[in-house]
Amino acid sequence: MLQATPVHAESARYATSLLFLPDLWAPARVWLAAATYFGHRGWEGELLELRGTGDIAARTAALVEHSRRLPRAPVLVGHGAGALVALRAARACVASAVVLVAPLLPGSAGVRALTRRLDVLVSLLRGRPIPPPRAALARRIFGEVPAELDGETARAVLDVVRGKPAVECPLGIPTLVVAGEHDPLLRPPGGAALASALAADFVEIPGAAHWPILAPGWQRTVGEVHRWLVRRLGEALLDFYAEAMAERDAGEPDDD
Repeated sequence: MLQATPVHAESARYATSLLFLPDLWAPARVWLAAATYFGHRGWEGELLELRGTGDIAARTAALVEHSRRLPRAPVLVGHGAGALVALRAARACVASAVVLVAPLLPGSAGVRALTRRLDVLVSLLRGRPIPPPRAALARRIFGEVPAELDGETARAVLDVVRGKPAVECPLGIPTLVVAGEHDPLLRPPGGAALASALAADFVEIPGAAHWPILAPGWQRTVGEVHRWLVRRLGEALLDFYAEAMAERDAGEPDDD
């Protein structure tokens, strides 16, 4: 079972909720600033803890189970390896839409660089969690140095690094691929190619690297995703808001 932290909307407007999935080495709270901003725009959300949950298959199964307990099919919003989990869970028909932010593509050249480090070999030999890239190495691999990263389950890291590139096909639901302009792990042409294979929309975040959900670019990322969701999910997305307004109006006294 996944640990979920709710992020409530200031004034809920939408019929579905957003489930936020973090990348390797990242805690769920890495999404907090962006999720709070979505809440300001009327979205209910949950931060889901993936770190320590097992390999990618186990994380996917846990996400499918969690999503099926919700009253409505959620929007899965995943970053990095979390995007990979979201993509696989969506194929189990548990989502109304999927947003893939800087997704990691198993076995790709950029992703293999994540474990080309001596400390990774030492951790594997000792049976310990794999540490994240840090300092100058993190800047080279990620394009920036994110805070709060910590050891990650070896099986999950190796699933992504050593996995075979998948031949993706459309999910049959609205899908968005978001790529940072300077992401060493997923260059914009690679993101656009993935979007094409998935029959998805594609957005590039100018100036961002692998972590467009963090400062300084997270507000732009949230804005792009929010506009896309409202545009693609359409009137059905506004059912909750329409019902709430109808109930409010029914409870108000007539002017005369």
